[in-house]
Amino acid sequence: MSDLLIEILTEELPARFVDNARAQLVEHVTTHLDESFVGHGDVRGFSTPRRLVVLAQNVKEQTDARTTEVKGPAKASSYDAEGNPTPALLGFCRGQGVDPADTYAVDVAGKSYVYVRKTVAGQKSSELVEAFLPRLPHEITFPKMMHWEESGFQFARPIRGLLALLGVEVLHWEIAGVQSSNTTFGLRVGKPKPITVTSPEDYMRRLREAFVIVDPAERRHLIEKQADKLLKPLGFKLGDNMGDLLNEVVNLVEYPSVFLGDLPKTATELPESVVRSVLQQQMHSFLVYDQNENVVPHFLSVRNGLTDFIDTVRRGNESVANARLLDAAFFIQEDMRVPLEAYVGRLDTLIFMDKLGTMATKTLRLERLAACATVYASVRPEEETTLAAAVHLSKADLATSMVKEYTSLQGEIGGVYLSRAGGSPDIVSAIREQYMPRSPSEDIPATKVGRLLGVIDKVDTLTGILGTGFNPSGSEDPYGLRRAGNGIVRTIVESRESMDLETLVKKAVEGYQATGSLPHPEDLQQRVLDYLKGRITQYFKEKQLTKEYAPLENLPVVELGSIPERMQALHEAADDAVLVTLADSHRRIQNITKGLPAATSLPADLLLTDPEELVLRRAAEAAAPRILLFLAARKYPEAIRTCEELAVPVTAFFDRILVMATDERVRSARLLLLCYLKYILGLVCDYSKLT
Repeated sequence: MSDLLIEILTEELPARFVDNARAQLVEHVTTHLDESFVGHGDVRGFSTPRRLVVLAQNVKEQTDARTTEVKGPAKASSYDAEGNPTPALLGFCRGQGVDPADTYAVDVAGKSYVYVRKTVAGQKSSELVEAFLPRLPHEITFPKMMHWEESGFQFARPIRGLLALLGVEVLHWEIAGVQSSNTTFGLRVGKPKPITVTSPEDYMRRLREAFVIVDPAERRHLIEKQADKLLKPLGFKLGDNMGDLLNEVVNLVEYPSVFLGDLPKTATELPESVVRSVLQQQMHSFLVYDQNENVVPHFLSVRNGLTDFIDTVRRGNESVANARLLDAAFFIQEDMRVPLEAYVGRLDTLIFMDKLGTMATKTLRLERLAACATVYASVRPEEETTLAAAVHLSKADLATSMVKEYTSLQGEIGGVYLSRAGGSPDIVSAIREQYMPRSPSEDIPATKVGRLLGVIDKVDTLTGILGTGFNPSGSEDPYGLRRAGNGIVRTIVESRESMDLETLVKKAVEGYQATGSLPHPEDLQQRVLDYLKGRITQYFKEKQLTKEYAPLENLPVVELGSIPERMQALHEAADDAVLVTLADSHRRIQNITKGLPAATSLPADLLLTDPEELVLRRAAEAAAPRILLFLAARKYPEAIRTCEELAVPVTAFFDRILVMATDERVRSARLLLLCYLKYILGLVCDYSKLT
């Protein structure tokens, strides 16, 4: 057995592309090895800004011989009236290298097909790997692609080298005019010379000698270790929220060298968020804090390369930081010559999106949505007042010089300006929190008004963009719809607040229709809700809660905030033996009433006469109001236990009653009773999907 090494060498990839591309490459290599029946051990991925690498360990030199079944044409088309093989069968047998007499028939879903059993001899693994290697770059997708040569092949950045070794054997492949070899390149300093690699084991060692650390986890550890060595003697530290930046920096360097720079006194006078934006967004550098969490006039940065001339690099970074912080101080001073309210009047000069009007019209729509907040959310009068004020000023900072220069500070700068002018802390918080969460690692808003403002804003954005006819597909999401959808879902699920998204979306659609600015308004409310349901499913999938979410996925979206508590209640009831019976009964009810709507009540004169029918009706009508009360009070364990009380009468009903009776009136009555049970059980969850 030998190790398999694959490297795709590129121009510098955007840092945000690297982790996902590495994961895709590992997945595709693993899939191809498995589909080719090539035995292997662990498959690991490595990456730097310039290379994507996969190492598959203990790859067998040859596949094992195996017997396989191959499906052919339908039996009916394989033989003529005299029982002779037809051209269809003869062609299939010729392709498989077998005699028609060696075929046999197998029923598949009620239809008979011709099959042949054949033995596949073992093959050299190197040949099978060479066969799939050229497919790998085509299978990796990126948010943005580019092409650079005449064949039209697309990748995130131009490919400059290909390498594949199975043990000491060099495997051959070609992409976009680039031929594979057993050479790679080290750190891009001056004119690096090609490095000849003799084996997968030799690869890591030779690259380390050429100042490339291929393992991102090791680069991260080195950065943290060097940072501690510089900061601890001074009593300083990095902030607790540096994870995203650290992940980015790890994918910006191949050989990290950390250095500490000085900031001007201006840095301690500016809002922390401004300094952080200048350093993190513009310079990929870290803010430094003392042990009391106060910002100190220093920054930490990471050079891609050796420590040679590191002082020159440090002075250059200090000059850049100084200039940008002075610019920020100037912008803030100029912006604050007028109150934040003055910038609301300038929003008609900023386009929200083509076909959807200006930021001024967006603000008017948000104000309308805020004015009817009590219709779709539980809001106290003081929260309603705060929300109205926050919505009015929420987009004002987009017209300021500071946000035009540092777009990532939208919302934050509005909060800073209003706070310095003596504005209400509650309004300030809501304005600052409206864009949260911007990433999967960022928290949702801490205040209720901030959460509500954020959801209103994102629903308006989602409604408008889907209303233009745009539909995000694949990895492309130029308008940030996934981020908006994910933000809505996370905010409601993680706050566990009740919010009627269906009504909110309806109001948002009405807001756009009032201005006549929707090119494609047809079925828009349903399209927005369907998109959000897709984001909800994806949220729980990423949380690895797909099975736990399955019984709850058919709940109306108004129940989104209750899903975590419902999951917990179902988890606590998992050992209840009666749940198995209830799940089987619910499944049977759904199968019998398929295509029929759930019934929310039963007529008094419903034709039910058998004892089992009457007992079940009484039990159901007694349980329904109790379940509704428990759900309204969010007492989900009690609602589940009340549903469990129905298991015995439902089982007795199915044991003794023929639902599909010949008498149409009797049959209709029994079906209506089951539709009522479908409604009652569905209020809590889909028991049939419990595993």
